[in-house]
Amino acid sequence: MGTLWQDVRYGLRMLLKSPGFTLAAVASLALGIGANTAVFSVVNAVLLRALPFASPERLVAIGSTRTTDRSVFGTLSYPDFIDLRTQSQAFERLAAYRTRGLTMIDEGGAVRLRGAIAGAELFPLLGVSPLYGRTFTPDEDRPGGGRAVILSHSFWQNRFSADPQVVGRTVPVNGESYIIVGVMPPGFQFPIEAEPVEMWANFARDTEDTGTQAISVQRGNHYLNAVGQLKPGVTAAQAEIQLVSIAGQLEQQYPNDNHGSSVRVTPMLERLTGEISRSLWVIFAAVGLVLLIACANVASLLLARALNRRREIAVRMALGASRRRVIRQLLTESILLALLGGGAGVLLASFGTDALIAITPEGIPRMREASLDGRVLFFTLAIATLTGVVMGIVPAWQTSQLDLQSALKEGGRNLTGARAVLRSALVVAQIAIAVVLLVGAGLLIQSFARLLRVNPGFDAEHLLTLRVGLSDGVYAKPDQVAAFHERLLADLATVPGVSAYSTVHPLPMTGNIKVGFNIEDHPDRSGRDYPNETRLFLVGADYFRTLGIALRQGREYTARDGLHSTQVAIINEAFARRFFPDRNPLGQRINPTMSADNRPLPMREIIGVVADARSRNLREAPEPEVYLHLPQVPATGSFTLLLRTRSEAQSLTGFVREVVAKQDRNVPLSQVRTFEYYLSETLAQPRFNSLLLSVFAGVALLLTVIGLYGVVAYSVSQRTQEIGIRLALGARPWDVLKLVVGQGITLTLIGVVLGSVAAMALTRLMKSLLFGVSATDPVTFAAIALLLAGVALLACYIPARRAMKVDPMVALRYE
Repeated sequence: MGTLWQDVRYGLRMLLKSPGFTLAAVASLALGIGANTAVFSVVNAVLLRALPFASPERLVAIGSTRTTDRSVFGTLSYPDFIDLRTQSQAFERLAAYRTRGLTMIDEGGAVRLRGAIAGAELFPLLGVSPLYGRTFTPDEDRPGGGRAVILSHSFWQNRFSADPQVVGRTVPVNGESYIIVGVMPPGFQFPIEAEPVEMWANFARDTEDTGTQAISVQRGNHYLNAVGQLKPGVTAAQAEIQLVSIAGQLEQQYPNDNHGSSVRVTPMLERLTGEISRSLWVIFAAVGLVLLIACANVASLLLARALNRRREIAVRMALGASRRRVIRQLLTESILLALLGGGAGVLLASFGTDALIAITPEGIPRMREASLDGRVLFFTLAIATLTGVVMGIVPAWQTSQLDLQSALKEGGRNLTGARAVLRSALVVAQIAIAVVLLVGAGLLIQSFARLLRVNPGFDAEHLLTLRVGLSDGVYAKPDQVAAFHERLLADLATVPGVSAYSTVHPLPMTGNIKVGFNIEDHPDRSGRDYPNETRLFLVGADYFRTLGIALRQGREYTARDGLHSTQVAIINEAFARRFFPDRNPLGQRINPTMSADNRPLPMREIIGVVADARSRNLREAPEPEVYLHLPQVPATGSFTLLLRTRSEAQSLTGFVREVVAKQDRNVPLSQVRTFEYYLSETLAQPRFNSLLLSVFAGVALLLTVIGLYGVVAYSVSQRTQEIGIRLALGARPWDVLKLVVGQGITLTLIGVVLGSVAAMALTRLMKSLLFGVSATDPVTFAAIALLLAGVALLACYIPARRAMKVDPMVALRYE
């Protein structure tokens, strides 16, 4: 221990004696280690940190899938969930829930809440107890179980002033009286989503017949999410095998509702992060490559510094120091460098983590929890130590292999062949890694640029959207919903600055409804009542004109297409191509399976065909869609207003609120946003990926250029005498320029070739992140090769110009 402390003190003295070298090395390492620490803090928060529930490793998500396509992860019907829970032996508990908007009215007026309907098993399964009151009881899952709600801690603080006596109070929710039975502790959130749940309601209403068939008996109505707690020793794969078997039996019992349906079981954390995990791991790998380049840079500096210390090392070895002791001393110095870089990197990471949180898309779960916690700091310490060893071991080994006699005679000026080769190899490695990063960034940038050029099929500019929430208790009947909708649209004509307006549910780019349907006089061989599938939107009159979707055939909806009028439908071109490829779709009749109680809707005559629009996101090609007139199918208590404005869209919000309040002051408006916001949200993840990888690729390019410049400049300084002799013997400055630049360009070409081969293999892992561009796009590879050649030429030209100006007389006296 004493000798180790001696090595540390001596190493610190040596670093202080070379402040320029130390500052350059620490700056390079701080950049690499800081970037890795910042990204790891995000990876740790999103992908690695256990979920904040009891036995998180045993929590799984359960969803429906298709026997023909198990990549699908959908929702369950209530009867299917009950059968799975009753018959399965793999779980300690199974619970169901669904998210939905809730409208609460109190002294402060109507407010639309982010809500969830939760079964009584949910909170015990998660292992959480309320701060005040209780959670739901099994009786509150059954018909007649009453109405109960639980408040989130933040909503309780903001709306009820943190009153501990709130438990037992009755509040109107969705037009019905609910009793507050509990308040959850601070920090609790389930489900974990971008918008936290503010209120949980019990399941009793779902199980009651309130004029239509209870949703809990509708086997074909898939609307529930399910979560399970595995028994100890049971894996998710084993549980899935059991549930798949049960699902097969249900398919035989209920062939019409469950045909082709199966079940998937996925660890809860994997389900939560599945869509973002690949992006984060790609970014983490990229920033790791940046650190490798920084290590190569510092290793090159250490090699150069070790050459100047040959006499010192030779003297120490001549006085009895062993090779092992010399290697340990030099490794101690490199580890000290890395630890200093790590310390500076932590400071950079504290700002970098905040910057990452600021630019990260809202949909990434638990992103706001990213911080420099103990695990992140331990990672930083480990990576700094490993970096010190990696970048120091080769220079230390090389330096310890000295010929003492020649080293004591030379004074350490000549660059030995082995060291020259090693430094060149480090530069080649840097260039190869930079190629991989730059190609990856180039592919993502191209992909993002192509997404920006995609025509969505509608005009998102000057389009204001507002969510209207109707209470189930007040607007329980279709006539009531239809009447409110018609009056509201009529009154919107009074809003100034509006050129067109309509309604829709769900809003494109925010969700979709998929339903089965059949075509009149076209029986299906499967024997199912509804063999075909389509996306469905409920829209108001003038919807297509408001959104700017072209009408190809027929007509749009008008106010005459009311609840009691002839039932009609409008389809898109993709629908017509798939289901009516050889005939005119106008006048054909289809029968969607969606209604308030999941009973078949009447046959509907197709009256129009509209142009295709990308309603889910810009990446996915248009699919078959059917648009029903919302007043004819008032199956939802909420919809979105669309208003095309002639001026700033947000300025009309006050006028719209007055119009809605005129109809019913207890109907809240929420999610007041421009449609461009939602369109931008679909691009947020690709934008994030391309931006971050481009930043890291830019840093890698900068470090690589510095490394290449350093090698060429050092080579010029070591070859000053040789260059002087060449000039004295008649060489022209142009010959010297070619000699120096040729050295750098040769290294660059080797690095580009090796990097391109590596990029060909590695960029295939990014295939799912790309749009409209191949992972081996030749244009991108060629552009990156030219870019690196250009910057390499610039990096070599500066020391080459200095070499061209060498005075032969001075060079010949150079020792």
